[in-house]
Amino acid sequence: MKINTKNSFLVLLLFTLLLGSCTEEFETMNISPNSATKVPASNVLGKSLLNSSQILFGERLDVYYAGTFSGYNAAIGAGDYEYRVGINNSQWDAMYASMTYAVEAMKLAKEEGNDNLYAAALTLKSYMGHKTTDLWGSIPYSEAFSLEENQIIYPKYDTEEEIYQQILSELKIAADLFDTNGEELGEGDFLFKGNISKWRKFCNSLRLRVAIRMSSADESAAKLEIASVVENPNSYPIMQSNDDNAYFWWPGVLPDVEPWYARMGAADGNKTDGYRVSNALVTALLENDDPRMPVYADRNKYGNYRGYEFGPNQLNDTLNNGNNVSHIGDRFGNNPAGFSPFMNTSEVYFILAEAYERNLISGGSAQSAYETGVTMSLEENGIEPGDIATFLAETEVAWDSGTTSNLYKIRLQKWISLFKQSVEGWAEVRRTDVPLILEVSKDYTGSHNRHPLRLAYPDSEKSLNTNFPFDIVEKDIFYGTQMWWDKRPGVQ
Repeated sequence: MKINTKNSFLVLLLFTLLLGSCTEEFETMNISPNSATKVPASNVLGKSLLNSSQILFGERLDVYYAGTFSGYNAAIGAGDYEYRVGINNSQWDAMYASMTYAVEAMKLAKEEGNDNLYAAALTLKSYMGHKTTDLWGSIPYSEAFSLEENQIIYPKYDTEEEIYQQILSELKIAADLFDTNGEELGEGDFLFKGNISKWRKFCNSLRLRVAIRMSSADESAAKLEIASVVENPNSYPIMQSNDDNAYFWWPGVLPDVEPWYARMGAADGNKTDGYRVSNALVTALLENDDPRMPVYADRNKYGNYRGYEFGPNQLNDTLNNGNNVSHIGDRFGNNPAGFSPFMNTSEVYFILAEAYERNLISGGSAQSAYETGVTMSLEENGIEPGDIATFLAETEVAWDSGTTSNLYKIRLQKWISLFKQSVEGWAEVRRTDVPLILEVSKDYTGSHNRHPLRLAYPDSEKSLNTNFPFDIVEKDIFYGTQMWWDKRPGVQ
């Protein structure tokens, strides 16, 4: 057979060119399109927000642990301060995982030159740091995220006071970085959907939260921080309406459903879950004929509102059963597309009201701020204007009325408004003793007159971190010394 040498040469030449082209792009072709080589900062911010929502507002911490300690919720049939080593370790790990994602988002945002995204991630990191120290006390913070940069394997424990100072500094940095004309946050901003103005308000409102918490421990520093924000509204705007609420709204489709619904939701309305409202919350609402009562809780089988009562005989109390104790209301626990509340505007007004009432700052009206805070809380719970006016006229709600002080009224209404923010509500109870909750679980009534003072440190931290401060006093698992900012007398 005669070979066509001309055609063979052309085939060989074409094959050589194709081979050269393939080898030039071999490295590109050898990379899996499903393996990420670089993650956008916005995606990591989204992961941090998701993790934060799942741990802070999930069943174990928000409904059961802090939910019980704050006086909001209880678990019938148990109603106790359950402690499991694995769960306790996982809560610590989850808090630090959320902060680590936020720190990583900050690094990536810096590389991308996105100051707004950096500020949002820093705000979230500070938010979670504040929650973490309020749960445990002294924690690793200043060195906690320095493994890659400084090779710190065993971060030191900072005191609560040191952490508060650093958090306020971080929030101030973030507040000064936010620019409504700057870079966009991307699709990872599940909290405010890219609204820089709302992030600014959230950040500055958090500065007020941190400052009022520390006000009994370091009044001068608290005054300076509050004044810095309140006296500079153009530079440091704060949350002003319920449109500013920092709420993480869930898609409502499995697996992304609101965490309280995931545990206790009942699509058919036939609720059977053991998590219910606490007697402390129901009593506070009923005493003042509060129109939020049917929003916060359902009527029991007999058409009444009743909360679970803690005490030495709680498990033998025939009224502490499923038929008698009210379920948690639909707005908070029976909506798959519900919300996880990072912060609400009513809290900001209550902070201002307390600051004015205690003369931490001047130039404003404590009464006006208080009444606005009450109005904001009732409005977001769907209460009509006429009913709001009636409630504000209640003897123990109205300013300068009844037997309770105005400061007590501010603190009680703030605590009520924080329902579903159990970690925050628990901190407020520990700071103010409002409301005064003397119902202590049967396991601890012999030696304690208040709910737990903090969470127990995880065994993993005690065994692995060589800088763990073993001089920290722990007794009865959850109890120990009061927090730095907790100045209540006679507490044990």
